[in-house]
Parts: sequence; structure tokens; C-alpha cells
Amino acid sequence: DQEHRDKIAADVAQGDAHPFDAENDRHGISLRIQEAAKEVGRPVFYAVIIIIVVFAPLFALEGVEGKLFQPMAVSIVLAMLTSLVVALVVMPALATFSFRKAVKHRSSPVFIPLEWLYKRSLSFAMKARLLVVLVAVVMFAGAMLLVPRLGTEFVPELEEGTINIRVTLAPSSSLDTALGVAAQMEKQLMQFPEVTYASSRIGRAEVGGDPEPVSNIEVFVGLKPIEEWTTAKDRFALQKKFEKALSMHPGLLFTFSQPIATRVDELLSGVKAQLAIKLFGPDLDILAEKGKDIEQLTRTVAGTRDVEMEQIAGEAQLTIRPRRDILARYGIPVSQVMDLVSNGIGGMEAGQVIQGNERYDIYVRLAKEYRHDVETLRQLMLQAPGGAWVRLGDMAEVDIESGPPQIRRDDVQRRVVIQSNVEGRDMGGLVTELRQRIATDIELPPGYSVVFGGQFENQQRAQKRLMIVVPLSLGLIFLLLYFAFHSIGQAMLIMLNVPLALIGGIAALYFTGQYLSVPGSIGFIALFGVAVLNGVVMVNAINQNVEAGEPMGEAVYNGALSRLRPVLMTAAIAALGLIPMLMSTGVGSEVQRPLATVVVGGLASSTLLTLFVLPVLYKLFSRSMQNRTR
Repeated sequence: DQEHRDKIAADVAQGDAHPFDAENDRHGISLRIQEAAKEVGRPVFYAVIIIIVVFAPLFALEGVEGKLFQPMAVSIVLAMLTSLVVALVVMPALATFSFRKAVKHRSSPVFIPLEWLYKRSLSFAMKARLLVVLVAVVMFAGAMLLVPRLGTEFVPELEEGTINIRVTLAPSSSLDTALGVAAQMEKQLMQFPEVTYASSRIGRAEVGGDPEPVSNIEVFVGLKPIEEWTTAKDRFALQKKFEKALSMHPGLLFTFSQPIATRVDELLSGVKAQLAIKLFGPDLDILAEKGKDIEQLTRTVAGTRDVEMEQIAGEAQLTIRPRRDILARYGIPVSQVMDLVSNGIGGMEAGQVIQGNERYDIYVRLAKEYRHDVETLRQLMLQAPGGAWVRLGDMAEVDIESGPPQIRRDDVQRRVVIQSNVEGRDMGGLVTELRQRIATDIELPPGYSVVFGGQFENQQRAQKRLMIVVPLSLGLIFLLLYFAFHSIGQAMLIMLNVPLALIGGIAALYFTGQYLSVPGSIGFIALFGVAVLNGVVMVNAINQNVEAGEPMGEAVYNGALSRLRPVLMTAAIAALGLIPMLMSTGVGSEVQRPLATVVVGGLASSTLLTLFVLPVLYKLFSRSMQNRTR
């Protein structure tokens, strides 16, 4: 009955149960498991829900960043929900089988010195509260001063183990010329000991995914593992060696990238480079002139490489401009001149060839050698209505002129693109300098504007979206903390872990030479969840001591000591799990490294400061607990 159960629980709690009383022992262990589950059930539930809310902003990401990180968010949310069910339902049931006998607690040789050190450090911190708070504020201010020096980028560049060389010839180059140049470049590249193969592609592919003219050559270069390289130490140095060797071909423009990176850049902005500087305007001649000025300016900015303006002129075109005054004198309509040119060059239908059910039109036109000869075209004859025969060259201007190979538009506006890759500098800082110098050094006529695209455009979109959804997520976390502790002050106290976690994450990025990227931002989001979780564990333990009737000082001190192991274990497990991401060097590791760096660095600062700042400030933010215990 209940009275008997209460007596057993009291005896077990006071250590009076008989060691050979199996029934008492069994019931006592079950009661202890129930009490333990009730004790941690509420904070565990809210902690898991908070972590799920922390990762909710990832579902708002769009484009490439959404494809990269939404699967991670789905995995984490499902894993946390499953772990919640296991922790609150499955683990207590399993514990009744595992803990049939009393558990013997043994001191860990690792935690003994840590506990000894923490006791003395915490005692000092409780006495020097102002100093602890001042140190935390100074550290946070120092981290904020490092933020402008971090630099920004979309995602770090992957090391794919291959190189993609885009070679641009003159627009009027023929297929035979491109084939000859490609073969020579392949031979030159194969002379490098690092190269395993060199394969060229000219023009567009059979599937039509790359609508390129025959004046564009793409060379795919396979490389040995970097440990076997002898010519250069890294990819950028090797690319410079390649460019120097291929410079024997005059008039060629080279753009170095990697196959996957090239395709991603092309999908982002239609340009096979990391940064696209788009100049919009109505007149092609002005676009060509100002685009050339921007290209020359971009080359002078530190951090740019492979700067190239897309070809906007150079295509040989046959132009025929009728002389209307002379045509009017002879009474010849303009349409007659155009029909003569159309029939002579394009051809005129003269009949059909029938093969079974198939029918093919027969076209008659000038022979190939005459269609490309301007002088022959000028000798074509026109008959006036009066019967006079005149030459086409007398009735119209027939010339070969240089024209645009293609006219590109964005949002129904003509544009020209200056493309550039970024080396040794962050994307955000480079674009900021370029925008300032273009505004001061390039005078654009009315109706012309410059827009930056490529990876920078995606970076800005992702950052704007995160700047909206992350504060909303933090606000929702604050509400959850209020519902969990019924105290605005304690919710604010736990939210202090967010700036404390920022300190280590920012410092880790700065001292490892990494930029603030979308993966790094995702790392901060994950870091906030773990930091808030540690705060929940710490404050909940102190609250239990206060509710048990301990004096405020002792409750804070004992509660902080009791949560040393859980806080350290939470941080250590999360950090150790990310060590492989920090140390990996395979394809794709560059994208995950900023995330791991932020989380590991932030855990170091948030864990250290949580163990001291939260106990020191607990009394200040927990006046409701003081009133509740009086």
C-alpha cells in the first residue's frame, strides 16, 4: 500500500533499509528512478524543444544554402524528438533492470582535480562578482571588435582535386582553330608531373546544357594527390605555372576554377566565376566602354584573379545598308535588295525531293566561296522597273563589320558582366571596396547601374534571411525559458549564454584565419542551442537547492558544483564529435570546417563563463525565487 511505499522510500533515503531486504531494495530503487526522472524531466523536455527551435531558422534558407543545410536541420530535429522519447520513457524503464543493486559511485581521476580547481575558483568568483562580470564584458567587447576584421564569404572554396581551365579565343575563331589550340594545350599540360589527364571540350555539349560557341574551350585537368606534387605547393601556385606555360598562345584569355565550382557559379549567376559584376544599360557601345573601364579597375583591386569581361564585340558580320536616295532615283524598292541578299546567301526554295513519306526542300543559293566574298556580293545585279541593270554595290553599302556575338539580358535589360574569382581575401570586403571605387572612379551615364551577383548575391540573401529568423528564434527560446522557470529574470540569465558563446566562436574564426560564411552562421545557431542547454541545467539545479530551503549563497554554490560534470560532459561530447570535421581534408571538408570551428570555440568560452558568470549573477536575476522561498 501507499503507506508501506512511503516508509520504504524514507528508509532508503535515510540509509536505514536492511541490506538483505530485497523487496525494500527493489521498491527503493524504483522510487529513486521515478524521482530522478521527475527531477530532470521538465528541464530535459524544455532543453530539447529549445534545441529544435534553435535549428528552425535553417528551414527558412533558400537556394543553394537551403539545399546544403536543410537536410542537416531535418536530421537534428528528428534525432532530438526521438531522443526525448527515449530519455523520458525508455531510459527509466531500462534503469529498473540495470540498477537492481545499489550503485557504487567512484570518483573519476579526471574530475577530481577539475572539481578541486572549480571549488576554489568558484569560491573566489562568488567573492569577486564585479571582477567576473567585468572580465566577461571585456571579453565580449573584444570579440565584437574582431567582427569587422573577420571578412565574409558565401561558402569556402572546395578543393576538388581537379582543375577546370576556361580558354576564350577570338569570337571569329573557327572550329579547326579551336581544335588545334586545344590539342597543343593538352600536350603542354601533360608535361607537368602533377597532371594525370587533360581533356578538352569545345563549344557546347551534346545535351545542350552549356550553350557555348566554338571559340570557348574547357580543359579538364586531373591531378595527383597534393602530397605527390613537386612543381607547386598548392593549387593557386600550380595554376600560375599553368598560365605561364600556356601564355605562348597569344590573344587567349584563361580562367582557372574547378569543375564543380564552375557549375555552381554558373547556376548561381550564369557566370563561371565566383563574382559577377553586372553593368546594366540600353546602349551596347556604352556598355562595352564602361565595362572595359570596370574590368581595368577590378584588376587593380587586391584579391581579384581571372578578371575578364564577357565578349560583347568581335563577331564578324555581313552588313548591307541600302542607299535609299539612289534606290529612289531608280525606282527600286528596298525589299528587292533584301530579297536578292536573302536568296543569294540564305537560299531560295526551288522544289522538293521525295523519299517515301519524307520530303526535303531544295534550296538554291550562291556557292560557299562566293557567299563570304564581299566583292562578289557587290557584283550582284538588280533590275530597275525601267529595265536598267545596276550593281548591288552601287545601291547599298556591303561590308564586313565587327558586331556583338550575343546580347545578354537580365530582367529585360541589356547587360555586360565582368567576372572575377577571389583569392586571399574575403568576398564581402572585396565587394565593398569595388562598390566604393566604381562609385568614385567610374562615371556612369543616367540609366546605367552596377549590380554584384554570383556567390556574393547568395551570401547577402542568406544573411538577410538569417538576420530575420534568428532573432525570432531567440525570442521564442526566451518565451520557452519563461514558461519553464516562470521568471523573466531567470530567462534573461540563461539567455546570457548566447553572447558568452559568441566570444569563443568569433575568436576561433579570427585566429584560424577563416571568414564568416553561411556554414559559420549555421555553427553559431547550433552553438546557441548547446549554450542555452547548459544554462538550463545550471539554473535548474540551483533552483532545486533554493526550493529545498538552503540559503541563497549555499544553494548557488552547491548547485553549480553539482552541475560541473553535466556541463563539462555536454560541452566535451559536442566538441569531440566535431573534431573529425576540424581535422578532415577530403573533398567537402572546407564547407564543414567553419561550422565545427565556431561550435568548438564557442563551447570553450560559453562553458567556462557559464560555470562562473551564471552563479555570480543568479541572485541578481532571481528575485522571484527569493520572494517565493520567504
